[in-house]
Amino acid sequence: MKISHAPLLISLFVSNVIFAQQDTVISSLTCDIPVWMVQNHVPCTGVGVIENGRIKWLKTFGDLKAGHPAPVNTLFNIASQTKPVTAMLTMKLVQAGLWQLDEPLSHYWIDPDIADNPWLNKITTRIVLSHQTGFPNWRSDNGDTKLRFTFEPGTKFRYSGEGFEYLRHALENKFHQPLNVLMEKYLFKPLGMRNTQDWSEKLDTSRFAMWHNGQGQRYGVSIQTPVSAADDLITTVEDYCKFGMATMNGLGLSDTLFADMVRPQVKVKDNYYRCLGWGLVTGLPSGEYALEHGGSDVGVRTMAVFLPKSKSGVVVMTNADNGMFVTDQVIKRVLTAGAQVLEIMNKGAVSHERITIADDVIKSYVGTYVQSNGKLMKVEQEGNALKVSGDGVPTAVLYPESPNKFFLEGYDVQLEFPDAHSLIIYENGKQVMKISRQ
Repeated sequence: MKISHAPLLISLFVSNVIFAQQDTVISSLTCDIPVWMVQNHVPCTGVGVIENGRIKWLKTFGDLKAGHPAPVNTLFNIASQTKPVTAMLTMKLVQAGLWQLDEPLSHYWIDPDIADNPWLNKITTRIVLSHQTGFPNWRSDNGDTKLRFTFEPGTKFRYSGEGFEYLRHALENKFHQPLNVLMEKYLFKPLGMRNTQDWSEKLDTSRFAMWHNGQGQRYGVSIQTPVSAADDLITTVEDYCKFGMATMNGLGLSDTLFADMVRPQVKVKDNYYRCLGWGLVTGLPSGEYALEHGGSDVGVRTMAVFLPKSKSGVVVMTNADNGMFVTDQVIKRVLTAGAQVLEIMNKGAVSHERITIADDVIKSYVGTYVQSNGKLMKVEQEGNALKVSGDGVPTAVLYPESPNKFFLEGYDVQLEFPDAHSLIIYENGKQVMKISRQ
């Protein structure tokens, strides 16, 4: 009998083509990432690529300081990328029968500021993880130190770090252990995330990527940050890849619980929702969906996108305010659906058209503005547009769409000048901050 080798040869040929394409992507990233970093004044960038449920490539670019190249296990502060980690901890506790998604958190914690509010018992873990608490991002956004509801919990979306901190208090009160101990027990140790931690005196600062502004200058700030459910976890690209792979593989959750976790909980805009702990992007080719989350703080821009059906993803970490302009380029290059994911995430509810306005109007907005936390934002004229920079603010040019409104091309970010003394920042159609002129 004559045995045909054609199917085997075709299979080998297809496999070689796929690997060649993958290697081409990695080769191009190796060449282009340093260029993007120089263009955007980003001192250090770490990248992890996941394919078929495994880490295919890890690479760190740049220096931690002059003459000290960043190692592959560089430690990054990941800001709000802490939130999915907190979310997955709670899902593990739910799977173990130790926690309930829809139990009022008031059984374990009540913030004194809202102790008499009739909406108190509407705050549950599900409501927190899908950003429906009605709390502002931070209570200081109210202009003081009081925690207040801005709407009835469960009725709409508003991104809130305060919600996650509320959950932290409830967890710690029930289990009589600090959050970082619970994280280590239920997530970090089982997943082999040996480099993930909150700040402590034991932190290896020699491989920590210190923060930088939009001009690439290092911020003179301390790295000492408290344990938080919403912010400031410290980790490596490899560890966050391990976390992403475990999440895509179900994290040991039952099929029913995992399906509940990735189900849309609240709509943000077309094809973009909040599920439990993640941003959820739908409408991708072949029925794929994406779990995504970024981190944004002073000198921090990080991003991760995971595609559970194909078990692929990318993690990008930077230590600079302009890092988003690098992370987006990497995501577009690595993921076939990367550009579509970013377009869905960044697309505004309305379209923006650039117009020309009077030069004296542009000049009237120039100045320094101060946030409630003391951070400064500088507004300068850039032709018939405005360039913004400052503490935690990407250096970017925004174009006029009306005499007092400006937009950032490619992102759902706008500035509005309601009067001569203040400006308002909008993201995803929602007001996130009002800043006064200094």
